[in-house]
Amino acid sequence: MGIFKKAETWYIDYYVDGRRKRETVGASKSLAKEVLSKRLTEIADRKYFPERQAQAHPLNFDVFIEKYWERHWKRLSGKGGAFIKKSLLAAFGARTLDRITPGLVQDYYNHKREQTSAATANRHLARLAHIFNSARKWKDYVGPNPTEDVEKEREENHKPRFLSKEEIAKLLPVCSGRLHPVIVCALHTGMRRGEILGLRWENIDLNVGIIYVLKSKSGKARELPITPQLAEVFRSMEPSAEGSVFEMPVVALRRHFAKALQKAGITNVRFHDLRHTFASHFVMSTGDLPALQRLLGHSSLKMTQRYAHLSKAHLDREMKAFAEAMKS
Repeated sequence: MGIFKKAETWYIDYYVDGRRKRETVGASKSLAKEVLSKRLTEIADRKYFPERQAQAHPLNFDVFIEKYWERHWKRLSGKGGAFIKKSLLAAFGARTLDRITPGLVQDYYNHKREQTSAATANRHLARLAHIFNSARKWKDYVGPNPTEDVEKEREENHKPRFLSKEEIAKLLPVCSGRLHPVIVCALHTGMRRGEILGLRWENIDLNVGIIYVLKSKSGKARELPITPQLAEVFRSMEPSAEGSVFEMPVVALRRHFAKALQKAGITNVRFHDLRHTFASHFVMSTGDLPALQRLLGHSSLKMTQRYAHLSKAHLDREMKAFAEAMKS
């Protein structure tokens, strides 16, 4: 029980009815001591009401988001989360939680929508909504959630696109030396972009032939077999005991991928479509949807069912070929 400092922020630590409480104060050590003394007096006099404290002393957004990051967001987030955090801090960091109004949030959303896409703007808004819900849940804020009345745009549904074998044969030769290993990894594993760029050598076992994906969108770890083609690519990269496999920022990946698509004459393809490409060719070759579910890391088979029609179409073609062969 007492006060402590983390980074540039002072916190107080005390117990109420046997339950430990931690409270963010700010940059002043003397204020932290004063607030702790006040809390202990309130507890002793049975006048401790955390909801009133949150209302009387609302936290700054920049202070609470650090608490939220450490307690919840950091363990779930990759580089994308850090980018959203930076953007939210730039917009709301200097304000207390109670001074962030629906109008300000709408302005932020509209600006983000103009800069990016509806999907990206909606992700920013969803994260801000969860931040305020967490502040209320943790008794750091007692007001309304300012994101609730924000008008947002409907996201455009992107029809899953996958590359044919002919398109793959055109794409791989025109990839830059830096991009080629990334594309091969995507096509042979179905890993998400963040999983690929976050892949580390210590999570690859070339002797056993397994990639260990420890951090995924679903939160569950999974193991992916390494195909001979991918193993050859990994070995050509001179594997090390540890460290990042692909030293490539997202911005550089986008640039290299766009150039490769242009050279190959391939249009209407996103990097995520390489995941669809893996899934489509896997199910057309095996018809095994449960196995595909495990490989993709889907939380339910329903998410994998979108590829079921490919399996049926492929089997229909095989049956027709079989029927033709039986005529002779």
